[in-house]
Amino acid sequence: MNFIFFWRLAREKGFDLVVEGLSRVMKKTGELPGNVFVFGEGALRENLFREFAETPFFEDCSGFTPAEIADKIELLGTSEESDWSEETPPAAPYKGGNKIYFFGWQSQTTIRSVLQVSHFALMPSRFLETFGLSALESLSEGVPVIGFQKGGLMPFIPKELAVPFLASDTENTEALANTIVEVSDKFIPPLLQKERGLGGEATWGDRLSWDTLSHESRRIADVYTEGRWIRQIRDMLPEGTKKILLATDYITILGGIETHVQTIVRALRKQGYEVEIFGWDIPKGRFSKVFRLLGLVYSLCNITSALKIRKKIREFQPDTIWLHSVSRFLWPLGVREVVKSDIFSLVTYHDLGLLSPFPSRVESEDMIPKNPSLGAFLGAVRSNNPIIYLATYCKYLQVYVLRNFLRHINVHIVPSVFLVPHVCDIVQVPEEQVAVLEHFL
Repeated sequence: MNFIFFWRLAREKGFDLVVEGLSRVMKKTGELPGNVFVFGEGALRENLFREFAETPFFEDCSGFTPAEIADKIELLGTSEESDWSEETPPAAPYKGGNKIYFFGWQSQTTIRSVLQVSHFALMPSRFLETFGLSALESLSEGVPVIGFQKGGLMPFIPKELAVPFLASDTENTEALANTIVEVSDKFIPPLLQKERGLGGEATWGDRLSWDTLSHESRRIADVYTEGRWIRQIRDMLPEGTKKILLATDYITILGGIETHVQTIVRALRKQGYEVEIFGWDIPKGRFSKVFRLLGLVYSLCNITSALKIRKKIREFQPDTIWLHSVSRFLWPLGVREVVKSDIFSLVTYHDLGLLSPFPSRVESEDMIPKNPSLGAFLGAVRSNNPIIYLATYCKYLQVYVLRNFLRHINVHIVPSVFLVPHVCDIVQVPEEQVAVLEHFL
């Protein structure tokens, strides 16, 4: 059995739950429930190394090239029985030991190649994901997802693999560990199940249950196509739209939002639309974070950006303006220029930045303030640090001012249906102005 984790190694992604959960399984059983392939980087990398690096159940492959990773996976594949069928069961189960293989940051192509030999993806995100794009990528390779069935991940986690989201870290760790063990016991090859004495009379149907989950995963992923996405966009745009201006905080590829905007540009241009992007091209490297922090400070009174987008609108003369990320640099004055232009406009809520002062801490819908008041924002602070209170106060002022302009945007786009009532509440727009536009592969 092969498990894979390919997110940021961060608390909001539940990576600490994965590390602690696997540690608990090890202490109880003396072995891992399967091979675990870990991709990604982040603050919790040290948790993984501290817990497992000195054990025989860990191998650091972060220095491997894509070719060396392929060789490693092929070597592990000698134990892979993906072609087993009811007519041709294996002669004997695999006797090797399971390990955690840490690959660090790798390209999407490399991750997809490893997904092809994985059985389950671990995605126990604490954070209320607005959409499960990584989960969708996993499903497209026929790899079912284990995680908390909430937020944007709800459509992508079957009830058989849903981990109950409980009140404490201890309970969630135990719940995840139990689910991993139950899955590995239920879906491992029957002969290996029989050898271990798990579940009594093992039948070949247990193996076919994973096949069913895998086929269902691919069926779900097949719905999220570029063609479907384009049809939805055409329904939103005014008739005769030819020129679209995409406005976003940064045009530099810094993360998921910027990458998604570039994907949208390619998709729209393929359909014959003339598309241009407006945003701040900040430098990458060691000073990138400094520029982003300066952008946050400057955003409330960002006159320069407002003047530049006004000039861009006058020169390009778009039929539609589509706002993407506007909470880190463009902010109120830039949005005000869009509203003043009286051009048909859309805005996408990629994350919870306009719904909560601390988006990465939002673990359930109950934590999204129904009334975006100053008290609700300050009440979300879990610190005695006066600087954090001051920053939260400034964030509230920014959201308050921006919200007044966003009300005049024609269409408000959310990536998952659960966000519809929250946008209606906080931006104060009617539900008919909110559209669900899910991502595509």
